[in-house]
Amino acid sequence: MTLLDAVLSLSEAPESGEALQRILRALAQVTAADALSVLAAAEDGSVGVAAQIGLSPAAMGLSFRPAEHPRLRRATLAAGPIRFLDPSEPDPYSGWLLGNAGEIHPIHACMAVPLRVQGRLAGLLTLDALDPHGLGDLRDDDARVFAALCAGALRLDAGLAPALAPGAREAPGGPALPGRSAAMQRIEREIAMLAPLSVPVLVTGETGVGKERVARALHERSPRASRPLVIVNCAAIPAQLVESELFGHRKGAFTGATAARAGRFEAARGGTIFLDEIGELPLSAQAQLLRALQEGEIQPVGEDRPRRVEARVVAATNRDLRREVAEGRFRADLFHRLWVYPICVPPLRERREDIPALCERFAAEVAAELGAERVDFTESALRALAQGAFPGNVRELKNTVERAVLRRTLEEGKGAAGRRLVLRREDVDPAETIASGALERSGAPLVEAAGERLLLGGAPLVETAGERLLLGGAPGEEPVEALAETLERARREAFARAFRAAGGNAATAGRLLGLSRSFAYKEAVRLGLIPAPVPRKR
Repeated sequence: MTLLDAVLSLSEAPESGEALQRILRALAQVTAADALSVLAAAEDGSVGVAAQIGLSPAAMGLSFRPAEHPRLRRATLAAGPIRFLDPSEPDPYSGWLLGNAGEIHPIHACMAVPLRVQGRLAGLLTLDALDPHGLGDLRDDDARVFAALCAGALRLDAGLAPALAPGAREAPGGPALPGRSAAMQRIEREIAMLAPLSVPVLVTGETGVGKERVARALHERSPRASRPLVIVNCAAIPAQLVESELFGHRKGAFTGATAARAGRFEAARGGTIFLDEIGELPLSAQAQLLRALQEGEIQPVGEDRPRRVEARVVAATNRDLRREVAEGRFRADLFHRLWVYPICVPPLRERREDIPALCERFAAEVAAELGAERVDFTESALRALAQGAFPGNVRELKNTVERAVLRRTLEEGKGAAGRRLVLRREDVDPAETIASGALERSGAPLVEAAGERLLLGGAPLVETAGERLLLGGAPGEEPVEALAETLERARREAFARAFRAAGGNAATAGRLLGLSRSFAYKEAVRLGLIPAPVPRKR
């Protein structure tokens, strides 16, 4: 691939990501760099990997804050190509190069070129070579040419993010839904367009695709970001209490209303109310919601006069509301009021190219919670995740990554704090596969009863009336203890293992056990695994 090919890619590539990859492939032909990347600038000042060669696939979507990385900070302020000669400065890509999972040796060649469009920073072009002289043949003028091509590619599909409206702010943590797929880029542009406005937004998509993340991004990037975001799960509210929950009630309005109560709309005053599963709302509540959208008024249950309230409405559903309208379960006028500009989030199976970036984000979140230095993936682990079915979409993928991190922590037998974890293929297998495999590897006999396989230990079995039952231990074995004692001992062992793996963190131990933090803490105190809190002196 020649420089001419790189230039032609600007007009022939279907989108900026492909154009950037072609430019980097052309640059790789004229330099001995081991890794090349383009970092795109975001409005919050961070820079994220938009294209790369020579890095782990999980690096796509990785985001850096230049203020935290001396080399990136200097590169963003530079007027042209800059070569880094100080070996004491850490390299942001240390540990990310393919075939070099450890730290990059301080003595290596590193170069960056700022990408500018109309005087504004659009990103960075970076080059790394493990050979200290690997970039010696690349002239600064040639680097500027490739940088100009990269800057042009970033503009192919609105690569420069639109300026934020006054009072708005970028959502923390990067994009609402990480990924480089065309669908995710479209959603990011739609969020940028809709966030400054007050029009209602309907977010549609299957369960677990990330509809709440879109709603949060709409709020956090809007002028309302400093005001409340109130999240309401409409499916979880009993039908007879929906109107009271949303719009409030006066004292004595119904049996049990012993005091006046403000509703969720009042709580969201000046901010955003997110109505999740809006298709579950009863028709009576839909009429009130329509009035709130059209007139900016609500009427608490039991009151005669309406109240003015100003809150932006973002709603979400996994139902086909057009069908709900046709079958009389959803009001047509409310549907049309919500359908101003719908955002449709596609299922994960239609955007598998986003899985590596999502995995990296979720792994980083778990690492931060556990206090781990970093969580990486082997190639086979990422390949297995990319090929997974994930009917639960992004939510299931997140659970899988979190479970893999916790499983790896347990497998290594020590806490994750301050350590680098590497997730393997066996760590990311579905939970049911791992569970059944663990039983089969244990060597204990399995008994089938009523279609289930049960682990019974080493005791002899006898068949009676078509069932196989455990009768008792073999000669010389310990006597059978009471069930309550067996359960208590097993409980203590499970809690002890979880708290050891979590480094004493009750929240993490609770997650390992599938329990809440408060219950895990109280139970650990009861079992004598951690000291009881000292009562405060009054």
